[in-house]
Amino acid sequence: MPGFGVLVFINLVVLVILGFVWTGSEPSPAEARIGFDPTSIAPAIFVAAASLVLFAEPRFADLGGAWPATLIVAAMIGTVVFRPQALPVLYGAALTTLLAYLKVTPLAEASIDLSGYATFDTTPVTVVADAAMVRIGIVLGLLFLGAGLWSARRHVGTSPAQSASWAAWAAAVPLVIVLSLWVTFGDIDRDFVYAALTLLLLAVLVFGGEWIARAEQPPLIGGLAVSFVLSGAGLAALLLLHMAFGSGLTTVLLGAAAVVPALATRWRSYPVLGWLSVGAVVAVLARIAFDPTIVGAEFLSRTPVFNWLLAGYGVPALGFGFAAWQLARTTNGRPRLAMEAGAALFALLCVAMLVRHAMHGGVIDDGRVSLAEQAIYTLITLGAGAILISIDMRSPSSVLRYGSLIVGVVSALTIVGQHFVVLNPLFTDESTGGIPVFNLLFLAYLLPAVAAGALAYYARGKRPKWYSAMLALIGALLAFAYATLSVRRFFKGEFIGLWSGMEQIETYSYSALWLLLGVVLLVVGVRFGSYVLRVASAALIAIAVLKVFLFDMSELEGVLRALSFIGLGAVLIGIGLFYQRLLSRAPRQG
Repeated sequence: MPGFGVLVFINLVVLVILGFVWTGSEPSPAEARIGFDPTSIAPAIFVAAASLVLFAEPRFADLGGAWPATLIVAAMIGTVVFRPQALPVLYGAALTTLLAYLKVTPLAEASIDLSGYATFDTTPVTVVADAAMVRIGIVLGLLFLGAGLWSARRHVGTSPAQSASWAAWAAAVPLVIVLSLWVTFGDIDRDFVYAALTLLLLAVLVFGGEWIARAEQPPLIGGLAVSFVLSGAGLAALLLLHMAFGSGLTTVLLGAAAVVPALATRWRSYPVLGWLSVGAVVAVLARIAFDPTIVGAEFLSRTPVFNWLLAGYGVPALGFGFAAWQLARTTNGRPRLAMEAGAALFALLCVAMLVRHAMHGGVIDDGRVSLAEQAIYTLITLGAGAILISIDMRSPSSVLRYGSLIVGVVSALTIVGQHFVVLNPLFTDESTGGIPVFNLLFLAYLLPAVAAGALAYYARGKRPKWYSAMLALIGALLAFAYATLSVRRFFKGEFIGLWSGMEQIETYSYSALWLLLGVVLLVVGVRFGSYVLRVASAALIAIAVLKVFLFDMSELEGVLRALSFIGLGAVLIGIGLFYQRLLSRAPRQG
């Protein structure tokens, strides 16, 4: 190491003085309480800065400064192993290594033009991105991994801070080194060499976590040190899947991997295991946010249902559901709730994406949603609400309870915004189809009306009253829209745009229809004891009355005007007699 001997010697002297003079053989009470000697912070910063300069400064790196820096980092690790009170030196060594290897990656040279354009110079830092960094990475990775696991186990029963610190860096530093070398020197699409190396690291971390846990007091409680090591194992598994498989299999296997830590709770009650399953949910969410098509739009098959979307969303949904089921029977707690939410979300996404794929000819893009497609989404969400309620009744869960409420509210808001306003064929003049009954109106209004009414009835006594009332009202409005638009279609054909005008007989038909619907709603409301439907009936009849007096009187002529008033009178008399009969049957109040 020509030219660097003096610098290395000075730093080694600082570490020797720190280990033999500044820190005593036995920690003071204050040091024992906080876990380290505060006087070691300054030398830790000094030595870490010197080694980082040798790693990252181009002039020194060209002269081979990385190897002297490696020697200094190794000496820092040895100092903390010898004198645990010098814990800040471990942090200095770890941060130096992390920054040096992050500097190797191509993205280290990213820059942003503040004038409004972002530019990225992806040329690696030539002074450090050479083959020597691979060998140095192996040396430093093994040092941190070996010394870290050994020291974490050594201190796990006496100093939680020491043990957790060693465990955290034992996992983090090798992971960052492998990641940086893979991105810089490996094949970013698929690299089995780095995948094998990561698999070895994964195995060491898993066995290391178990090794540390057996030394805990009491044993196998899964404390902070064990949590850090097993979290590192989870990140290693994530890297492994990205290195060894294509985008489609990576997403599918990530979803299935959530099952592994959940199953492990049958034998170990480590708190981190449930959260590792949750980490799989987060990882899969990140992947589908980056590429909702799973394998890329150009590689996605146009075959309906049986394509990568089914596996990419369906397998994670099944995996998360099984993990939730397993956690409910072992550790329970918040991870179980998160897994239930993940399973419900991915099940909905799976069906929705398959519908989108099929409705758009096998293409997933940002194209306009049609009323038919939206109707299918609405039916899916209403059905999901019923499924969540049913599962919650068998296995109570706050996620399922609030999830069903959220799904119901989202369905109601979607129906109001999309079915009634944005996609309403009355405003868009979209074709309703040439078949008389089984047409777009049947799919977009009658079926959702039945589904909303059925869900409102099923939710009675299981969810708050406002929830059932909201769905009952939405169902009534959908039924009203279906009947009204069907009358419009009867007179205008498949195109029912509002601007095509209205004839007298059509105008009269609406009055008769609304009065009839008001009576039907009243009967249904009384039959099922629904106050909301009875109020909706009164409102609809009131609207019909106003229409007769304010609109029909001026627009209709002759027989149609007379029939309008006769029909109104007959309905009002019938409603009066109906209520009189109901009151006469009511029990007398004592």
